[in-house]
Amino acid sequence: MKRLSMTRLVSLRMGLIMIALLALCTPAGAMAGDLKLRLELAWGTDGNAPEGKNLKELDAKGREKLRHFRWKNYWVVKSTPVVLDAKAIQKVALDRCQVDFKTTADGHVEVKLHSINEAKEAKLVKTLRHSHEALKRGEFLIIAGDDKDKWNDAWFVIIRADP
Repeated sequence: MKRLSMTRLVSLRMGLIMIALLALCTPAGAMAGDLKLRLELAWGTDGNAPEGKNLKELDAKGREKLRHFRWKNYWVVKSTPVVLDAKAIQKVALDRCQVDFKTTADGHVEVKLHSINEAKEAKLVKTLRHSHEALKRGEFLIIAGDDKDKWNDAWFVIIRADP
């Protein structure tokens, strides 16, 4: 009888160890470390940067990702670092929009872009999902739209891993 109890105890211990190891191997376990991102609001135009605005040119890597678009110049309106928390929804305000980040259980980040009107009301524009691993490998997540103030210009929300 003692042998059977000892065997059960060892089996129970091994089962608990296996469950702990499996938990570490799942995407949620792999995401436990926070992911550092860079969130940029960029403006695409054929013109120069407006006078009196302290806008930086988008870096070469960012321009390379936007090479399929037609604009000559890309200016960074706002850039902010984001440390993606695996357990919380994060809201980041940009110029006239807000970006919400949420980590999903399957190893993706869910991104919701909201436009902000004059009354500070948020309206959902788009929801996208992108892999944590793809961002870590250097892929970008880009959301684009036309500029309502200038007919031939565009805006881009660029999300990438921050080294």
